[in-house]
Amino acid sequence: MTVHVIASDVQATMTVVNGVRLLSNSEVQTFKDCPRKWWLAWHRGLKPKRRSVIGPRSTGQREHAALAALYTPGGVPQDAWRVLSEVHTEDEQRLEEYVAALEFGENPGGSADELRRKLASDYDLERAMLEGYLEWLVETGVDSQLEVIAAEQRVEVPFTTLNGQQVNLIAKIDARVRNLLTGGLKFIDHKTVGSLLDPVLGLNQQMLHYHIIEDLLTQPGRPRCEGALYNMLRKVKRTRASKPPYFGRTPIDHNRHELSAYGLQLLGVIDKIVQAEQFLKSAVPHQRAVPARPSRDCSWKCDFFKICRMFDDGSRVEAAIEDHYVAGDPLAYYDDRETNDADS
Repeated sequence: MTVHVIASDVQATMTVVNGVRLLSNSEVQTFKDCPRKWWLAWHRGLKPKRRSVIGPRSTGQREHAALAALYTPGGVPQDAWRVLSEVHTEDEQRLEEYVAALEFGENPGGSADELRRKLASDYDLERAMLEGYLEWLVETGVDSQLEVIAAEQRVEVPFTTLNGQQVNLIAKIDARVRNLLTGGLKFIDHKTVGSLLDPVLGLNQQMLHYHIIEDLLTQPGRPRCEGALYNMLRKVKRTRASKPPYFGRTPIDHNRHELSAYGLQLLGVIDKIVQAEQFLKSAVPHQRAVPARPSRDCSWKCDFFKICRMFDDGSRVEAAIEDHYVAGDPLAYYDDRETNDADS
């Protein structure tokens, strides 16, 4: 994939590759969540020069890497343990780089020694989660009837044409599986969660995005994908004080009506993104084109939280961006070039 990156160009369009506009669920949800974040992360392709490796977000990324090694054709538990150990070593090194550059913004959670202790505690949790999960697989046999036929696979399909520009939907599927008894096809999505009980799980549009891609890719006369399997691991150490269950597998199927309805919603979001891009190219002020949409989750969810107010209070925000962010390829995750939580 060839992407031309211009760090200071606020009108760069990072998701047009070889003349084709690529659209992922992560970009769609980012735009819906906060247009300003979309502008910075997807339109400009900005990301922090250094990222924290502590907390739920990083735990989810490391557990995902371990499960990706397990849910691959021929994968075994030893592969998961090996990968978890490798990412632990990598993030220990990243932490040292991070603590060496704490001059920017608010206190990140303590001194260097405190941060190291927090990372060690996260590692203990992650090892306990993986150990318990592997035991759960043996005890329940939940995977005994599943055959992994593909893992961490990038998929892409034409969806529609807007103003003469082709739009391709893209995704990276954690695992594709076949039921050995029924022959049914599903895709697995790994999630680290606080609770296995999520009343809106069936409304998660990430799975609809994946399913509509799978549906559009299916050739006539071939078996169609039935939907998703949520593979959930609770972020607990399974102490005496905690209460099971700690792991769960929830099927989420979508009928033709749901896929059609999501397609219409997607067209509406694409229209808004295209309009925002046109505004930005026309030098419309970003406050109008891509207004911020703050929420209580910004402090942990957004990489741009510390500079958000600077866009509106007259500060030298572009200087802060130059010092603390770097322009990259927001689609690199889909080409296996870097680890990202794009569709997690």
